[in-house]
Amino acid sequence: MTGKLAYKLQRYGSIFREISNWPAYLAFKMGIHPGKHFVFHFRDGHRYDVPKKMIGPFRECFFDDQYMMHFDIKDFPQDPVILDVGANVGFAALYFFRCFPNATVHSFEPMPFLQKMMQQHKAQYPGHRWNQHAFGLWKEDGNMDIFTDAPDDFTSISGIAHFEDAVHKVSIQVKALSSFINENNIDSIDLLKMDCEGAEYDILFNLPDNYFNRIERIAMETHETQQYRTVEMADFLISKGYQVKHVTRPATRTGHVWAWK
Repeated sequence: MTGKLAYKLQRYGSIFREISNWPAYLAFKMGIHPGKHFVFHFRDGHRYDVPKKMIGPFRECFFDDQYMMHFDIKDFPQDPVILDVGANVGFAALYFFRCFPNATVHSFEPMPFLQKMMQQHKAQYPGHRWNQHAFGLWKEDGNMDIFTDAPDDFTSISGIAHFEDAVHKVSIQVKALSSFINENNIDSIDLLKMDCEGAEYDILFNLPDNYFNRIERIAMETHETQQYRTVEMADFLISKGYQVKHVTRPATRTGHVWAWK
């Protein structure tokens, strides 16, 4: 069985198990049931109204299980502290709240349009301890330029390099992870989730050693750059005392890393 086929089987197996209106979703996906959005009816009672152009990121979080794949929910406290770096429109945070209703989630998203959409999701799904921060994380405090394909619209491509059509330069505010931890008096991070289009290396490679003692688990999508590769992140986290699993996808120059103490 090829990796791509196994990936598809995992995704659709999750869709069939998790949502009660999966026939309507398949019809929507094939264009038989047209519309600009789809409401996913989960069997546990959760419902999420997702615009058509945002279904990809939603599916990655809820059905592909990108961030909890190698972790056991039972090993988490009932009220975990989660850092969501590269939050986009907030689907990962909503997924974490579905897993852990009493979680405290800090979401970081520097792109104004994505911030606005994330704020709308917070209003649409109230009652959570969801702290949204309109800046990015980086190796130091200050400002930096990132590149995007859509500065004033939904996008999943915003990062430090010219990925694909990401040719528009945007100046954003950034803060070091250590600065944020200190300013908010965070003693323990149960999960550090990262999807920050290549910035993950500089964020973690420049984090002082003592801060890793506060981070129990890390789950990230990696983006291979001219400087760094996924395997270097995996080796780095092993050197910090984590157990690590990682995968690479050469065709897209991306990968995933899961690490735990």
